[in-house]
Amino acid sequence: MIILNASAIKEWDIFTIKNKPITSLELMEKAGNACANKIIKEIKDKESFHVIANKGNNGGDGLVIARNLINNKHKVRVSVLEFSDNESSDFLNNLTRLPKILITRILSPSDLIIKKKEIIIDAIFGYGLNRIVTGKFAKLIHNINQSDSKIISIDMPSGLFNEDNRKNDGAIIKARETYTFECMKLSLLLPSYYKYYGAIKIVGISLDKRFLTKLNIQKKILEKTNLPKLIKREKFSHKGDYGHGLIIGGSKQMKGAMILSSKASMRAGLGKLSVSLPKEYIKELNMNFPEAIIHEPLGSITKYDAIAIGPGMGTDKNAEKKLRNVLTQRKSIPIVLDADALNIISNNMELLKFCKDSIITPHIGEFKRLCGDFNSDEEMLEKQLEFAIKYQLIVILKGAHTSIATQKRKVFFNTAGNSGMATAGSGDVLCGIIL
Repeated sequence: MIILNASAIKEWDIFTIKNKPITSLELMEKAGNACANKIIKEIKDKESFHVIANKGNNGGDGLVIARNLINNKHKVRVSVLEFSDNESSDFLNNLTRLPKILITRILSPSDLIIKKKEIIIDAIFGYGLNRIVTGKFAKLIHNINQSDSKIISIDMPSGLFNEDNRKNDGAIIKARETYTFECMKLSLLLPSYYKYYGAIKIVGISLDKRFLTKLNIQKKILEKTNLPKLIKREKFSHKGDYGHGLIIGGSKQMKGAMILSSKASMRAGLGKLSVSLPKEYIKELNMNFPEAIIHEPLGSITKYDAIAIGPGMGTDKNAEKKLRNVLTQRKSIPIVLDADALNIISNNMELLKFCKDSIITPHIGEFKRLCGDFNSDEEMLEKQLEFAIKYQLIVILKGAHTSIATQKRKVFFNTAGNSGMATAGSGDVLCGIIL
């Protein structure tokens, strides 16, 4: 699934109108119909709705939705905000299609009456908002948020930018659900805004896909269809056919990290695994994971197909020396750098010149130590990209929506995370799987 910014989405709309061909009013009708159909399909009872619409195109979408809900025998009322003089012609056209008796003109925030047990349809601002919401609109949004009503936002929660490096500390609707059109928007993936966008529903409106062939799309969401199929294993294959990996780590305080990483790598399909850890912990590893081969301290690392270093390793001088030796000897061997390996690098940034084409897997704290602090999730993502490009790495920033930045300025989001993974050892398991 692609992620586009506001300017690209606007160009996509224009391209569709020009090339389908379809008028902007017909496109609004299509968008509103699609959204209303999805809302109707997902609710069980004959709910009452309150559409709150500004006078732009997002408000026009809201009016089309209101008309569809009325046609499906739902009780609907519409509040039209009269806070600005800017009106779209398509909004005005759709306003004439609604019974006047259902429409209330809102001249000030205090005029808005919110009734209990009504579902609010937020059609105030869409994806094109580019300024922080203050004044009358901010007060109105505050009043809506103070209600106990379920809020469904159309395209974007009003007040939330689509994509901007500024910190958004203005008024933002707190939606229970967001019905967004055609593609994902970056803000609807970022952790800082989760309390505003809630559950995301993608609504297709048949925009012309030919437009996408002209774009260098840099951000996408990973889906099952993007993933390569697992290699079919031959019946008479053997362990040597499936790679020999090496994991380096372990310390007094973190003995279990190596066991977790080791088990994960073998469970994920690795043929053979060697481990390098302090000799006093070898017995414990063997008791918990007898499949592991012990890597000789002075043995060559060039025989391995891939290396992981860092789980539970510590950051003392011996650990630093071990990391430095591996990085300077690895040549072209694929390597994943995790946990304490990253903490050591953050204090010895010159080591990054040996890390080209490696995979690093920081959590947010390790990321800040490597890349510095930031004021917004958007700035965090930009720092991640810059770091990946500058040092030619793949940077996996772990979270519920894990972002994977590549050397070619591409970002892929894995949205399959859940709070059950917020537990010690998840990162060690991930490290082993990647190995």
